[in-house]
This record gives sequence, C-alpha cells and structure tokens, in this order.
Amino acid sequence: MIVLCVTGSVAASEAIKLAREFRRNDVEVKCFMSEAACELIHPNSMEFATGNSVVTELTGEIEHVKYSQEDLILVAPATANTISKFAHKIADNPISTLLITAYGHDTPIIFVPSMHDSMFKAIKENIDKIKEEGSATFINPRMDEGKAKFPSKEDIVLESLRAINLHKKD
Repeated sequence: MIVLCVTGSVAASEAIKLAREFRRNDVEVKCFMSEAACELIHPNSMEFATGNSVVTELTGEIEHVKYSQEDLILVAPATANTISKFAHKIADNPISTLLITAYGHDTPIIFVPSMHDSMFKAIKENIDKIKEEGSATFINPRMDEGKAKFPSKEDIVLESLRAINLHKKD
C-alpha cells in the first residue's frame, strides 16, 4: 500500500488523478490530507479516488503509527512548508507526524515538490539536507511558467513502484 500525502498546493487537484492511476496499476492507496489541501479539494474526492477513508486529523487510532510502515509514503504535491518541516523533524500535523514516524521505521518516502520557483529555490538547503541524510528522495518537478509544477502522473507512478521494489530487495 502507498500512503499518499496531499498538501496545500494548487496541484492537489492532480492527486485525485494520481490516486486513480495507482489504482489502475493495482496499488492500494491510503490518503492523508493537510488542512490546506482540504481547502483546495474535498476529502470526499480523495476517498472516491482511493476507495479508502481519508485521514485529515490524528485520532485515538494513532494513524501516524498505523500507516507508517506501508510500502511507501508519497507526498504529492509537497509544499515548501511540508518539506521544510520534515527537514527539521517538526511534527505538528497528521502528515508531518506520519513522515517522522515513517522515517524512524526506514519506510521509503518520496516528495514531489510543487510550488513557485522562488519558493523552490528558497528551500534548496532543506531539500539538500534531506537528500544528504538519505531520509527521502525527490521526483523533480517540471519547471515551467516560473513554477515547479507537478510532473506527469505516469512518471510519479513509475518512480514510486521502483522505490517500493528497491526497498523490498533490501
């Protein structure tokens, strides 16, 4: 199972299509959504796309622990805020708490940055920190119109499946 974390980028709408593409490839998807993502798309859309309930808050079910050891944690889209929180191991919402818990279990994590290019440049130090410590990998955004845009869903699916297969070999 892939845990798809949707954060508050306008590219959140692409996460619906991405979840459907995973399902077409027989991959089960569980979704976590940030508060900002819920302002852009409704959790019902992600529930429809994944076939599973959506986590928008942590409850007594300790979702951050329950889903932290799945095949892959995919943050798509990944905002500057979420990437920076992970770089500094800040856990103050369901997604950042899941990411840190998953990191502690050596679960593969992939970020798909989606933001304005100025923000992307501003957090380069945080991205480099994450890459250097080997705590996650990144799928490069498509740079266009002054933005770091969501890459093709096919590329994200292929990279995700590759990461899962590499981790299973370890």
